[in-house]
Amino acid sequence: VGNLVADDEWMGLSMELSELVRVAVIEDVKAKTSDFIGKDDYKVGDITKEIDGRVKDEIAKMRGKDEYELGDLTQALDNIAKDLTCELTGREDYEVGDLTREIDSRVKSTVAEFCGKDTYEFGDLSAEVDRRVQSRVLEFIDKEDYELGDISREIENRRKQWVQDVLGPEAAENYEFGDITKKALTSFTGKDDYEFGDVTKKLMGDLFGKRKRGGN
Repeated sequence: VGNLVADDEWMGLSMELSELVRVAVIEDVKAKTSDFIGKDDYKVGDITKEIDGRVKDEIAKMRGKDEYELGDLTQALDNIAKDLTCELTGREDYEVGDLTREIDSRVKSTVAEFCGKDTYEFGDLSAEVDRRVQSRVLEFIDKEDYELGDISREIENRRKQWVQDVLGPEAAENYEFGDITKKALTSFTGKDDYEFGDVTKKLMGDLFGKRKRGGN
């Protein structure tokens, strides 16, 4: 009975504490909301109106005006974009096309550096990419000049070498599809000839060991 009474008291205390925390959170939110909107009584939409008013005030300040007018935001963003462009180009006054020209100049400079040239000329990027591709291909096939089919032949040669390393020279000469799989299975099961169920038997044997027969 004593334990039941104690449990009941603890449950009652927990409920009171939960209600206390809930009320405290609500009052704190109300206080912060009142401080934000500048009024004691909150109505639906007050927070949105306050945010809208503050944004418009900041935009008006950016424009050097007392009140916000329609179109001020667009103009403010336009001025910011122009200032950033001037900072990017190193010029004092913005002119139409400055950003496009600056981006074009930087792209060409980067491409010229990639191509190992001082100045960019039309077609440099394509030519450099083609040169690098050909260089990698020649390195892959280990030849000075590329001929049609060299890549396929090199891949086939490497495949044959890999099969030989796995199965051995003699088996590689008479390789048939599936030989590598059979080799892996026979190595795993320890049998020369694989039969259906060998892998399962091997796994079960490794897990549980050989079953003992008799009365031991």
